[in-house]
Amino acid sequence: MSLQSKVNQFVIANPKVCIGCATCMAGCYESSYKRGKLAVSRLIVTRTASGTMPNQCRQCEDAPCANVCPTGALRIGEKSIELYEEICIGCKMCTLACPFGAIKAEAEIMPSVNYSMEPKYNLGLESESGAKSIAIKCDLCAGSESGPTCVQVCPTGALMFVNGKDGQSNLVNKKSEEAVSSFIEILSKNL
Repeated sequence: MSLQSKVNQFVIANPKVCIGCATCMAGCYESSYKRGKLAVSRLIVTRTASGTMPNQCRQCEDAPCANVCPTGALRIGEKSIELYEEICIGCKMCTLACPFGAIKAEAEIMPSVNYSMEPKYNLGLESESGAKSIAIKCDLCAGSESGPTCVQVCPTGALMFVNGKDGQSNLVNKKSEEAVSSFIEILSKNL
């Protein structure tokens, strides 16, 4: 079974090396904020009695999330599965379609519309502050020249950024299969 993605870039995790410190989550949170995205970690450390492992978007070549997105907010890009937050309607179809549970919906705070305090000038256009739900997924720290922050900050090297175009395809498939097997083993012990 080949797990290499056609988009050629993704992050894989080795649960045998992960210590569950969540440094990757903190780095992702900070990177998202600095890049002007909703300040939410795009990966989550999954903890079970058998071990820990970061869970993030696998950049699937068949991208079930993109296939069900009614607005085209999720698309298969040249390097990754891309999310266009500005056209996401928060329907959560992608969260249901993702086989790894790597997409979540988060609320983005929407500012209220300024309106006059004088009732005669309010034409029913005022709105209250609220939240708009948008999809959140790993974007491989798009725009960052140094690559995904989670990989850079991991103290044990449990995360690895893979660029299939760099001739790493055999290593990618071997490590990907090992990581998936380990993840399945950890989860099956807890079911």
